[in-house]
Amino acid sequence: MNTVYNFHNDFKRSQLEIISNIPNKLIWDYLVPYKRERLPESVVFKIAAGKKNYDLIRLYQSGEFFFSQKFIDVFLQFMDMSDKCYPIKVEGAEQQYYVIYNLKKYPYLNKNKASFDEEPSFYSGKEITAPLFGITDTRCFVVTEELKNALIKNKISNIYFEESFLCTKQEYKEWKKAQK
Repeated sequence: MNTVYNFHNDFKRSQLEIISNIPNKLIWDYLVPYKRERLPESVVFKIAAGKKNYDLIRLYQSGEFFFSQKFIDVFLQFMDMSDKCYPIKVEGAEQQYYVIYNLKKYPYLNKNKASFDEEPSFYSGKEITAPLFGITDTRCFVVTEELKNALIKNKISNIYFEESFLCTKQEYKEWKKAQK
């Protein structure tokens, strides 16, 4: 069993939130971590709320993430990001932001129980082959402990981590037995 970490937007005061020139429901499918399609180049974002350019910002009234260059630079220490991110156009933003896509994905073992805080999140996999990955049928971004520590060391702003686990189905069953 491997410990991994979901990361989330920390909702810092006055964080930048952006909105696109097309309705959110038309772009949601592009903003899934493991999807391979890129947003159309005609999509332009503008600031909808907030003033602070944190390293992690979000889509207004929706929650999908966008990443600063500093964030991408930390990821680059661990993996090739050339086919994992691309810049977006944000009118009025002081820095460049990126979409992360095309990540390896792992299936959720206990989505229902984890969603109701009955137990931590468990994902199905034997070994970690990528330091950053997504979870099937979610918008979760997950990192290894080493990458989490690098994000903290580099003072990435507006982020918090939630412990979760990557394991086989058998390891998950054994964990459940041990909890009784």
